[in-house]
Amino acid sequence: MTATGVKNVLEVLWDFLALVIFIISCNVEAIFRYFVKPPLKPLDGEVVLITGGANGIGREIALQLAKTKAKIVCWDLDENASRLLEKELKDCDAHFYKVDVSDRIQVEATALKMQQTIGDITILVNNAGIMPCKSFFKHSPQELENLFKVNVFGNFWTLRAFVPKMMEMNRGHIVTLCSAAGLIPVRNLAPYCGSKHAIHGVVEGLKDEFLSMEVPPKINFTTVYPFSCNTGLLTGLKSHTRFPWLVPKYLRPQNVAACAIDGLRRNYEHVYIPGFVQFAGTTAKGLLPKVQRASTNFLQCYVEPTK
Repeated sequence: MTATGVKNVLEVLWDFLALVIFIISCNVEAIFRYFVKPPLKPLDGEVVLITGGANGIGREIALQLAKTKAKIVCWDLDENASRLLEKELKDCDAHFYKVDVSDRIQVEATALKMQQTIGDITILVNNAGIMPCKSFFKHSPQELENLFKVNVFGNFWTLRAFVPKMMEMNRGHIVTLCSAAGLIPVRNLAPYCGSKHAIHGVVEGLKDEFLSMEVPPKINFTTVYPFSCNTGLLTGLKSHTRFPWLVPKYLRPQNVAACAIDGLRRNYEHVYIPGFVQFAGTTAKGLLPKVQRASTNFLQCYVEPTK
């Protein structure tokens, strides 16, 4: 073997040893953090944008963040809900905009306006989403397009509008409200599952892009995977399982918001609500496809299509 070949082999062995040490240290840290949580970071002076901020989980995040010293910005299409929330936050530094996140031009224009009047966004909470529930072939082409425009492209446009400035400032935090459906397939929610799997992949890919940079920007990511939450998205929806005691009850928006904010303030990369979601998602990935489908069929776990 040539000197160059020997050098290459030694480099690979050294890199492998470094990887093993890193893996061990990460697992030790994970065990330690299971018992000792990271400290809560203050949110004083942060400017937080919440998409879909006037309803459901977004609304609860806004209400709970109002107790901190952060400046709150809510985007929502529901003007009535925005007005009601504005009244509740009248004593806080809160701002409201009617924005359709699926409209790139509208997102970019509002982002520019906000930068001139409010300042730079330092925490982006991508929460806006829709969840039609029916068989894949019952969806019209327009419904499928709209689902991805809101749930996927809406995230694209806000990331493009605000993250470059975060990179320039070398600080920021991106919170993504994903879903357990972004980890586990669910019957009658195939398009929705697809949109949430997409967002999960986008966030993980973006993290990898940052790490590949010569000087990675100091931007944190927190992705939240809640089980079914009792918001307007679940109107008329009925879940089904052979063993009801196995499936968590519908979560309250207040609890999901509290967990999301806790994850934000502790810089957690992933937040699973409840912890069962992490176990189910990890287990599903480890099973053979046929075994996974057979297990799902045995559990008879699915949602009934809405009318």
